Amino acid sequence: MCGGGRPQAPRIEYVGPSADDIQRSEQQLQTYQQQMAQQQQQFESQLQTQIADAQAETESLRSEFAAETAAAAGASAADTSAYTTTAQQTEVPVSAQTTSSSKKKKENKSSLRISSAATPQAAGSGLNIGV
Repeated sequence: MCGGGRPQAPRIEYVGPSADDIQRSEQQLQTYQQQMAQQQQQFESQLQTQIADAQAETESLRSEFAAETAAAAGASAADTSAYTTTAQQTEVPVSAQTTSSSKKKKENKSSLRISSAATPQAAGSGLNIGV
């Protein structure tokens, strides 16, 4: 005999987050969004400050280089009246004297000699040439 009777289906209940849990998580999300917005604003302001500083420094360097260039141009204009230089390429005249070696250089022969009789033939002796 059975002592249990008929089998019954299990009772399933869905228990979701409570209203307090939902409110807490929404509050945390809003706090996170506010913090992110503040951080982004701070980053943007710092970046704009750095860009403005870099542009100001670049402009000061440009004006400094322009002043140096103008000073160099003025100095070179004053010096050009003292010295005049010209250059032009011409062909070599037929009567020009040229030099050449009187005799050909003697090439030295290699003094490297490889003798197979210097060492007895054994494993590991001889030339080590990678193939």
